[in-house]
Amino acid sequence: MEEESHRPYFEEFLPGILGKLLIEDLESLSTCFEIAVTDAGEPPWRLAIERGRLVHVGHEGPEPACRFRLDRETLLEVVRGRCRPAEAFFDRRIEVEGDIETGLKLSTVLEPFFARFPYPG
Repeated sequence: MEEESHRPYFEEFLPGILGKLLIEDLESLSTCFEIAVTDAGEPPWRLAIERGRLVHVGHEGPEPACRFRLDRETLLEVVRGRCRPAEAFFDRRIEVEGDIETGLKLSTVLEPFFARFPYPG
């Protein structure tokens, strides 16, 4: 059985919400972070947020403040809302590298983001 791809999430779904406010009252957040899919054999995905809006998704981009490392299965569970980011972190299914404070702040933002923009894929 072939593993389900995570690439459409980064290549099709996220570009469709570029420029949209991620969650209400988040205009103060501007940062860049990476998502490294550990079993994908590809460079990490860089995401940039400016004033609460997603402005960039790709393998290149601004220098990230932190990196989330997780496998494809965990990523798909989280973006589909089947697993909370904090739950996966405490289960050691997500690792945070770099600026841990930014990573933890982002994890609190990502949960309502996944609820507002659930990935149907």
